[in-house]
Amino acid sequence: MKHVPPNTPWRALDPAVPAHGYASFYYCDELGGWPVRSITRLKDNKSDPNLETCTYGLFSTCEQKMRSGIVSSRPRDVFFVCRPPGRLRQVSGYYEIGWYTPGALHKRTRDFALAARAMRFIDPIPLPELPDGLADVLGGSWRLTKRLDPEETRRLRTVIDSMPDRTPDYLGEIDRLERLNAYYSGYRYPSWRRNQRFTWADAERYLQEVPHDPTAPKVRNSSPTGWWRCAACALLTENAALLKACPHCHHIDTLRPVAATDLREAP
Repeated sequence: MKHVPPNTPWRALDPAVPAHGYASFYYCDELGGWPVRSITRLKDNKSDPNLETCTYGLFSTCEQKMRSGIVSSRPRDVFFVCRPPGRLRQVSGYYEIGWYTPGALHKRTRDFALAARAMRFIDPIPLPELPDGLADVLGGSWRLTKRLDPEETRRLRTVIDSMPDRTPDYLGEIDRLERLNAYYSGYRYPSWRRNQRFTWADAERYLQEVPHDPTAPKVRNSSPTGWWRCAACALLTENAALLKACPHCHHIDTLRPVAATDLREAP
């Protein structure tokens, strides 16, 4: 299929030697039986980590700095950490990164999409229960990302590889939560006005070349009002984070943050 790695525009991301890694924090769903991304998050339905396509950043603007850093430093693995409500942080799995490509916003910022050559998700392990000193490594003070040295990466990868692969359960949970959204709102992703799952069939649209707009403001992942106006169709969208595509006209890279004064004047 076109636009699926290793086809263009994807480029191989050969890991540095010795291989190091990143830990990446993501918001998991409060209603999930498995710690998948927060699909039912109100006015902020998450698309990453996108296990359906084994990608990160293809559809969303999440963790832009991490993705840019990965392209520069070439780690082998990204380990995923989340915190379900009322629980401690836990490790849920990893991507073994294989490819990258400039993302839809690359003409205005260092936007990259990542694709994995392999992934493995497991029964989540609370950080204090990690062996081999990994509890101290990952239990320190960090917010969204943490770089792991080669030895830490090797030890954590060994722990996860020794456990049963639950990836099919995670994928089933993603589908269940999407259908829950659809039951109550009519959309699998209400913020996106999207009633279908994410598949590789979406990649061509999200990786299309977008004309450069020299008047466009600096890319911001948040709006001061939580509202965005599309530069193509002029319609408003309410969402906590920037969406790469307008939910109304589906044009890429056209949403702009709306100031409070502009929102009061909106029809």
